Amino acid sequence: MKGRLLRRLMLIGALAGAVAVLRRYLERERGGEEVAELTFEDGSSRVLAGGSVEGREISEVARRLVELGL
Repeated sequence: MKGRLLRRLMLIGALAGAVAVLRRYLERERGGEEVAELTFEDGSSRVLAGGSVEGREISEVARRLVELGL
């Protein structure tokens, strides 16, 4: 009885994982969400959504740097 329940739980977990992976893959194929990732000297990083206020500000700064050739 316990073995049968464990197998069913493992199957449900595997299916849920497969759905999550497929969903992420399909979002990437559609373009997904644009994000800006900042990495600091100490190795820490922060990810900002492209649609957020901070993300738009960082995107504008990055565009200006690219225009200047830096």
